[in-house]
Amino acid sequence: MARAVPYSQAMPDTIPCPDCGQMNAADAESCVRCNFPLREMPAPGEPLAPHAAVEPPGERPAPSLPFEIPRRRIARPRRPGTTTGLPVSVTLLLGAFIALLLVFVAIQAVMQREQPQVEGSNQGQQQRADSLRRVLAGDSTNVEARVALGDVLFDTGNWGLAIVQYRSAVRQDSTRVPAMVDLGVCYYNLGDPESAERVFRLALARDPHHPFALFNLGIIHEGRKELEPALQYFHRALESAPPENMRPAIIEAMERVQKQLGKVAPPLDNPH
Repeated sequence: MARAVPYSQAMPDTIPCPDCGQMNAADAESCVRCNFPLREMPAPGEPLAPHAAVEPPGERPAPSLPFEIPRRRIARPRRPGTTTGLPVSVTLLLGAFIALLLVFVAIQAVMQREQPQVEGSNQGQQQRADSLRRVLAGDSTNVEARVALGDVLFDTGNWGLAIVQYRSAVRQDSTRVPAMVDLGVCYYNLGDPESAERVFRLALARDPHHPFALFNLGIIHEGRKELEPALQYFHRALESAPPENMRPAIIEAMERVQKQLGKVAPPLDNPH
């Protein structure tokens, strides 16, 4: 029975291919089966380098590389609510900014809910009213803001609300004659000519030649069929240098009353 002969004894002049195991001649440059290079492999019996020449681990100098190999970042799953790829300081600043923005939006929403809608106002009037209310929330003694808010309410026909603002302004500053006149007009528009008359007379106590207060008192007396006092007030209003756009209304009122009385008003002291 034939036996397998040991490699070292049977084929001393051949070497195995380390890749496929094919036996090749000792002087072959490559494997006859897979072309694996064999020339750089040590020939049988070629001694290895002596151990003394081998440098101990850890003492070998690091190889000099022509460039630094970049470190590959490990991809991590993104966690809810976190920001990746940004420095910690930038992330914190961004988070703080977002938090402040959310607080601001929340405050604005609360303030908008707290500010009542001005009935009959357009967008500009509503924004004006909201702005004035915020001013008054910080300083309730601001007469200018109080009068301005009353004007917005007056212009939108909110007579009752305008009265509250005008009365508060006049209490703080009794020289505000235009505010007094507008306050009287609000009372009149609400069907209270008696309160309107009292306010107009207070305005005339401050400014005896205020054309609007004089004209409005004439309207009240005309409504009561008190034509003589009405004509006198209209006449005084025309003498008090009213605005040009107001003069036609005064003249029309005077003619209307004169027609009912059957008389002519006295000449003006300062005709225009």
